Amino acid sequence: MATRSRPTAAHVARGRDDVPSEGMAPQGDGGSHAAGSPTSPPDATSDASRPLDRAGAWQAPGWLAGAAALGWRALAIAGLAYVVVTVATWLSTPVLAVLVAAVVAATVSPVARSLRGRPGWTRTRAAALTSLLALAILLLTALLVLVAFVPYFDDVVRAGQAGTDAAMEALARTGVPAPVVDTARSVTNDLQTSVPDIARSMVGPVSTVVTVLILAAFLTFYLLQDFDVAWLGGTSRLDAWRARTLNDRAESAVGEVGGYLRGIAITAATSAISQFLYLTVLGVPFAGPLAVLVLVGGFVPYLGPIFTTVTLLLVTFAARGQTEALVLLGLITLTSLAQSRLLTPRAYAGATRVHPALVLVAAPAGAALFGLAGLLLAVPVVAAATSFSPAVIQVLGSGPGSGDRFVPAWLERLADLSWRALVVVAVVAVAAQSFVAPVLTAPVVVALVVACAAKPASDALRRRGLGRTPAALGVTVAAGAVVATILVVTVESLATELPAILDEAAQGAERLVGGDAIAQLLAVVQTALGGASRELLGNIASISVALVTSGLLTFFFLRDGPGWWAALLRRIPADRRELVGDSGSTAARILNGSTLGTGVVSAVAAVLQVVMLTVLHLPLAVPIGVLTFIGGFIPYVGNFVASALAFLVAVAAGNPTTVVVMAIWTVVNNILIGNVVAPLVVGRTVRVHPAVVLLAAPVGASIGGLVGMFLIVPAIAIFGATWPSLVRLLTPPSAAIRRPEA
Repeated sequence: MATRSRPTAAHVARGRDDVPSEGMAPQGDGGSHAAGSPTSPPDATSDASRPLDRAGAWQAPGWLAGAAALGWRALAIAGLAYVVVTVATWLSTPVLAVLVAAVVAATVSPVARSLRGRPGWTRTRAAALTSLLALAILLLTALLVLVAFVPYFDDVVRAGQAGTDAAMEALARTGVPAPVVDTARSVTNDLQTSVPDIARSMVGPVSTVVTVLILAAFLTFYLLQDFDVAWLGGTSRLDAWRARTLNDRAESAVGEVGGYLRGIAITAATSAISQFLYLTVLGVPFAGPLAVLVLVGGFVPYLGPIFTTVTLLLVTFAARGQTEALVLLGLITLTSLAQSRLLTPRAYAGATRVHPALVLVAAPAGAALFGLAGLLLAVPVVAAATSFSPAVIQVLGSGPGSGDRFVPAWLERLADLSWRALVVVAVVAVAAQSFVAPVLTAPVVVALVVACAAKPASDALRRRGLGRTPAALGVTVAAGAVVATILVVTVESLATELPAILDEAAQGAERLVGGDAIAQLLAVVQTALGGASRELLGNIASISVALVTSGLLTFFFLRDGPGWWAALLRRIPADRRELVGDSGSTAARILNGSTLGTGVVSAVAAVLQVVMLTVLHLPLAVPIGVLTFIGGFIPYVGNFVASALAFLVAVAAGNPTTVVVMAIWTVVNNILIGNVVAPLVVGRTVRVHPAVVLLAAPVGASIGGLVGMFLIVPAIAIFGATWPSLVRLLTPPSAAIRRPEA
C-alpha cells in the first residue's frame, strides 16, 4: 500500500501543484523533477513577480494602474471640454456676444471704477457712461473697417497677388533652381486662391455681426454695473478662504487682462498710424485700407503682424519696386524696435503675458470655430484662463486627495466635477429636446401653459359653487377662443402686411444711415418671419389638430391636474414631499404670472404703439401693433425689434418732425413699459436679470424656435426660484459619493 508523501516546506512555498498526487511515484532521481521537462513545476520567481493584494488576488501592474487612474480623469475633463466647445459653436451668437462684452468691459473697467469713486456717481450712471464710450469706440472701429477696408478688399487682394507674382519672377531671376521656384509658385497660387474665400467666410453674414454687436452693447453695460456683485454672490456659498482666493484672483485677472487688451490696442493703433504714414510717403496705393488691415491684424499677436507686414511688402514691391519695399521693411523694423523699447513696457505695465506657443495654437483654433471674431478673441480668452487658472488649482488642490500617488488632488476633483457635469448636461439636453419636440409635446406644452394661466379663473368659478367639470370646461372654452383669435390675427398679419412693414423699414434705414447693412439684416428677418408665416399657412390642418388636442388637454389639466399632483406627492418619501410640493407650487405660480403678465404688458405696448402711429398719420399702424404684441412675449429683444421697425417706418413715411416725435416716443415707450407697466403687472413673479434674458432669447430660439424663446425665460425663473429646494432635494443623505474607479 502506497503511503502519501507529506509536502515539504518548499512544496508549500511553491504551491499545491508541486505536491505529488496519491499513488503517483515521483519522477527522476530521488523524486526530483528534471529541469526544463514538460512536467516541471512553474518557477517560484515567476509567481513572485506577479503583484498580489493582501487576499492573494492578481493585480494589474503599477504602471498600468497609474496610467488608467490618470486616463479616466483626463477623458472626463476632455469630454466636458469637447461638450462645452460644441455647445459654444452651436450657440455662437450669444457666446460671441458674451465674449465681446467681457473683452470690452475688462478694457474699460478702470474708467467705470474711476467714475464710481466720484461723488454723485452711482454704479448705474458710471456703467452707462462707460458702456456708451466703449460702444462709440466699437462703432467707430466697425465703421472704419466697413468704409475704409471692405470696399477695397478685392483691390488689396489683387495688389497682393501682383506682388506675389513679381516676387516669384524676381526669385527666378536670381538663379534659384527651377524646382524651388515652381514649388514656391504653387504654394503662393494656392494661397492666392484660398485667402479671399477664407477671409469672406471668416467675416460672416452682416446680420450675425449686427446681432452680436447689439447684444454685446447691452451686456457690456450690465457687466460693468453688476458683474462684481454677481461674482461675490456666486462665491458666497464657498468656504471663506476659497471665496477669498477666487475673489482676489478674479480682481487681479480682470486688471491683468484689461491691461493686456489696452496694451495691444495701443500697439495696434500706433502700428497702423505709423505704417499709414510710411505707405503714404512712399506713394504706395491703398495706404488707408492697408493701415486698417494692420490695425485689425495687430489684435492677433505674432501672427497678425507677420501677415500684415508680408502683405504690405508685397503690395509695395509690386507698386513701387524693390528699393521701396526694402525701405518699408527697414522702417517697420525700426518702429517695432522702438515700440518694444519705449511703448511696450508702459502699455503692458501690470498686464498678463501670453506665451507665443499658446498664441500659435489658440488663434487658428478660434478662427476655425468662430471665424474672424474667434481669431480676435482667442488670445484674450487664453490670457484670462492663464491668469485665473492658478487660483482654481489652488482651490481644488487643497485638502486630502484620494491617496492615489499618481493623481494630484486638483486633477482628481476637476475630473470628479467633469464627469458629474457631463451626466447633468446630458440629462438637461434630453429634457430640453423632449420638451420642445414638435410632434408629441407641443400640445402638452401649450396646454400646460394655458392651464397654469387659467387655473386662478377655474378656482374662482369653483369657489362660486360651480362644479369641477363645468368650471374647467368654461375656462377652457374661453382660453381657446382667446388663443385662436390671437393665432388668426398673427397669421394674417404675417402673411399680408409683413412684407410691406419690412419694405418701409428698409427704406427708412437707407434714408437714415445709407448703405445696405441694415437692409440685409431686415432681409434676414423677412426671410425668417416669411418662412414662419408660410409654414403656418401650409399646416393649417395639423395646427388645428394640435389646437384641439391642446384644448382637450387643458380641460383635463384643469379638472384632474390637482388630483394627479396629490397622487404623485403621496408616492414621494415623506422627508422630501414638502420640498417637491413647494417647488411645484412655485413653478405653477411663476408660469401663471409670466403668461398673464406678459400678455397684459404686450397688449398695453401694442395699444400704445397703434395709438401713436395713428396720431402721427403713419401707415401700417395695426400690423405693427400686432407685431408689438407678439414681440412682447420675447422680453427686451422682441420689444426692441418691434420699436425699431416702427421707428424706421416713421423715417420712411414721415417728415422730420414726425421722425423726432417718434424717436422720443420710442425711448419713452420702452422706459414706460420696462420700468412701470412690467413691474406693476408681473411684480415679483419673474425675477430674471436683463442680461440673462438677452442671452436666453437666442438660446431658446436655437433649442425650440418660437416656443423655446417664449418658454426659456419662465424656465430660468422657475429654476432660480426653486434652486435652493432642488439642492436640498438632490443632496444625498450621506456626503460620501462614490466615484468611478480606474
